[in-house]
Formats: sequence, C-alpha cells, structure tokens
Amino acid sequence: MEDRDFFDHLYQLWSKTTGAKDRYWMPDADTDFDLYRIWAVGENDSRKPVASFLADEDADFITAVHGCLPDLIRRLHTALDEADRLDYDKDSRECRIAELELENQEIREQLDRWAGR
Repeated sequence: MEDRDFFDHLYQLWSKTTGAKDRYWMPDADTDFDLYRIWAVGENDSRKPVASFLADEDADFITAVHGCLPDLIRRLHTALDEADRLDYDKDSRECRIAELELENQEIREQLDRWAGR
C-alpha cells in the first residue's frame, strides 16, 4: 500500500469513530474500578461512551491520537506533496543540465571544426 493510500485509509477509519465529526474524546477516571473511561464529548457537555477499563496512560494516548489524527494526516499529505514538488524540480533541473551539457558539447565540436582540428 502506498503512503498516501495508507494515510487516507487511517483517516477513513478515524472518520467512522464515535463523534469524529462533532465531538472530542476525553479520558475520565472511573473511581469504582480505579481505571479510566473515554467519552466522546459534544455540545453542552453531552457524552457518549467510547471505551472503559483502561489504564491512565492508555486512555491518555488513545484520546491524544484520536484528537490529533486529522491534523497529522493533513501534515503528512502536505509533506508528501512538498517532496513530490521538490522531486519534480530536481528532475527539471537535471534535465536542463543535461540539455546544457549537450549544447556545450555541440559548441565545442563547432569550435573544433572552425579551428581545423
């Protein structure tokens, strides 16, 4: 799978998660079990459960990744676009250098003929 396809696939998966369009995920301590839950929080603090029975670190990581994934995907696409543009520019310069080398060689050959060599 190509990088762009992989990033698009991740974004598609993210877009189907609970509240991806209009909510953010927030960890919350579950004092009954000394573990954490994740809630999809919307307007007016409305909440939908996403996950439970998580360690604090797991809940923090999951909510952080869920929150930043769209920005990360956009930045990865931007970086790939920039890399493609730079590759194209490099190819264009190398092509121009090759053309100039051929032109230089032709001029040298003409000079050699005029000089009688």
